[in-house]
Amino acid sequence: MKRINVLLLIAILVMSVFSSPLAMLAQSEEVVAKVNGVDITRQQLLDLLEAEYGYYALQDLIQKELVRQRAEELQVSVDEDEFMETYGLIVAQFGGPQALAMVLMQNGLSEGQFIEQLKWNMLVASLAGAEVEVNEDELKQWFEQNRSWYDQPFAVEVSHILVDTEEQANEILAQLEGGADLSELAAEHSLDPGTAPMGGYLGLVTEGLTVPEFEAVAFALEEGQFGLAESAYGWHIITVHSKQEAVAADYAAIAHLVEQDYRRTKALDSQSYLFKLEQEADLEVLWPAQ
Repeated sequence: MKRINVLLLIAILVMSVFSSPLAMLAQSEEVVAKVNGVDITRQQLLDLLEAEYGYYALQDLIQKELVRQRAEELQVSVDEDEFMETYGLIVAQFGGPQALAMVLMQNGLSEGQFIEQLKWNMLVASLAGAEVEVNEDELKQWFEQNRSWYDQPFAVEVSHILVDTEEQANEILAQLEGGADLSELAAEHSLDPGTAPMGGYLGLVTEGLTVPEFEAVAFALEEGQFGLAESAYGWHIITVHSKQEAVAADYAAIAHLVEQDYRRTKALDSQSYLFKLEQEADLEVLWPAQ
């Protein structure tokens, strides 16, 4: 990520210096540092940056222009709602805005630079997907091959309290059947650190998501019922809040989603796509000057 930061700095410096010959002449001897009385000029800095990073900066600028042209040609842009959703997920994965800000600072990036790079990555991915050839027969065949992605499986919405012994499980079960508050008992007794703070709430459980002993009881219970199950983790006092019946996906209703997923899975990765754009372009590189 540091290289992105350096390249952006170079691009800004190059544009500011070479935007006008007069500006270049006026600023070429500007002093940017003094070392024991010896001047280091802006021109020295620019010469070093160009020598060290010029190739990467030029490649970056070329790729950005190729992407801009192709995006304009295909009328592809980054959807703002999709961007905000993606950005929100990234912030959450890093542990919140402050944690992300710390990571960016450690890597020499501002939030604005990070957002710009994220939008760039999303645009390249969208372009790569947009260039995937699609026909209805292939989409339907791919949908059938990947039905598990779209079919709604049978699921139960459950809460549980995990304890060590059968005796304690039966005591808590009796309290629950007598009208005791599930959330309070879970907070007080449950050994499951993930659900105890949430009143024992586990959410929707589908086949294979939890251990078989738990699922056998959970799937057999009616809504509002309580049951016991023993697993390698201990004894579970389980209750079912609701059931979600299995529903087969209707291709016609989600064809747009299927197409999006198909394009994503078939598209070139970003580096391969950028290489493809370079190979297809009428590209003439004149730097360094001969």
